[in-house]
Amino acid sequence: MIASIRGKLIFKGKNDAVLEAAGVGYHVFLSRTAAELLANIGEEYHLLTYLDVKENSLQLFGFSDSREKEIYRLLISVSGIGPKIAHSFLANFTFEEIIGAISSGGRGFPVKIPGLGQKKLELISMSLKDKIFKIGYDGDLTTPLQAGVFETDTSRLEALSALMNLGYQRTEAEKIIREVLKSSESAKISTEELIRKSLEFISK
Repeated sequence: MIASIRGKLIFKGKNDAVLEAAGVGYHVFLSRTAAELLANIGEEYHLLTYLDVKENSLQLFGFSDSREKEIYRLLISVSGIGPKIAHSFLANFTFEEIIGAISSGGRGFPVKIPGLGQKKLELISMSLKDKIFKIGYDGDLTTPLQAGVFETDTSRLEALSALMNLGYQRTEAEKIIREVLKSSESAKISTEELIRKSLEFISK
């Protein structure tokens, strides 16, 4: 298994790239975030990778961080979702958009993915909804989401998406939500309430 690769960028496509490491060029299919990070030909980059092995092909998929790699592994664990469709998710959507759509029953994707109808999206949501909150979410990627507070976790993801749609950067939005949750008197909080309190926190 090729778990990661560090090499010089020698080719860049829309959703793929070639990294040269120790004289070997590795063709890597990229997530949307990874594609944005690999900006300059000739520079050295490091990617986490997943090697898909089939009888007649080897395909390498690259990710910007461990959360993207884990959501990819979860997607391909769903019946009927292969590496190409899973890559299409990550090539078109950010980690937060995928998590938000899964937590909302598959209804939150801004664009359609070929070959995936609403029923398949609902299957993905049903299969992964309880698993996605084990993926690290804060800046510390080794820190899992708090277990056992499903409503708050869902609200947090949806509120994050709402703040980002309002133009806030992810790190800034996460900080606002953390501060609101710290000051919340209730162990559980709805999406609407979390968004309202976040906006109140911003206006202070």
